[in-house]
Amino acid sequence: MTIERVKSAVTAAWATPTARLLAKALQLSALVAICYYLALKVSDIGWQEIVGSLPTTPWFYIFSLGIYFAYPVAEWLVYRLLWGEAARRRFDVFLRMRIYNLAFVSYSGEAYIGLWAARRVKQRKRRTAATIKDSQILSALSSNSLTIILLALLFGSGQLGLFTDADPSYPLYAAIAIGLSALLIPVVISFRHRLLSINGPTAKKVFLIHLSRLLVIVALQIASWAVVMPEVPMSTWLVFLTGQYVLTRIPFLPNTDLLVAGLGLTLLSYVNAPAATLAGMFVASGALAQVLNLGLFAGLSVRDMFRQRPQVVLQPNDQTIKDTTT
Repeated sequence: MTIERVKSAVTAAWATPTARLLAKALQLSALVAICYYLALKVSDIGWQEIVGSLPTTPWFYIFSLGIYFAYPVAEWLVYRLLWGEAARRRFDVFLRMRIYNLAFVSYSGEAYIGLWAARRVKQRKRRTAATIKDSQILSALSSNSLTIILLALLFGSGQLGLFTDADPSYPLYAAIAIGLSALLIPVVISFRHRLLSINGPTAKKVFLIHLSRLLVIVALQIASWAVVMPEVPMSTWLVFLTGQYVLTRIPFLPNTDLLVAGLGLTLLSYVNAPAATLAGMFVASGALAQVLNLGLFAGLSVRDMFRQRPQVVLQPNDQTIKDTTT
């Protein structure tokens, strides 16, 4: 059997209702398992203690909102650069992209904007798909570079074991993150002219947008922790931050927001601070992200149901083509 026949057979099998139902069942099972794990961790500390220890400073929630919206803002800026006016008027698309990627499963957001752009961006579908691929390669390059730097800092400080010993799955996650980074970074740098369809100056701008987004999130994340627990040393937050970025490097993990909250609860024993206060901080952060996911998704869905006003679709070169509905 040739490779093409194998690909066709796999594609046909994956397209069956049974395969789609199985995939959804597996994703739902993973999500339920994560929620159950988090509930057990919280119960070990005590729900009442955690509720009473939720952060009271408004700065924590302000920084958390900044972290939440940093992703869609960066993606919006990237695709404004790649698709022009067609993306400029649709920030809501990138809010949905954020929700799909971080509340459901990794890369489902890219599938969503690919379908959206195929109908609304006046480009060849292959070109549109290529720009999405280029953005994801450059985003992964920036994220993997930062993850390697954080892992190196953790190793240099002698604290890598704090992360890998906290849970049996974390050494595997760290190994996957290192392996993917070790493969991706040199490949992209060496073969960028073949891998990327966009020109060099545009690729640099896209990379810088993604890198800036990561640096902003790192700064806001540390700030949000520090305002709640200023007595905790920076070296401890480095363990949490590294673990968080390792998790985001593992493809197809369900609901990254909840996994990050679970990481924080798992590492409680390594922080010389009240467990309820630290747990309250991570529970509040995870809960805020889930409330925003649910509220924004529901609000955007209801808006689309009732909005009948036609929208002008524009080419990437800003030339108007025709009216379509949302």
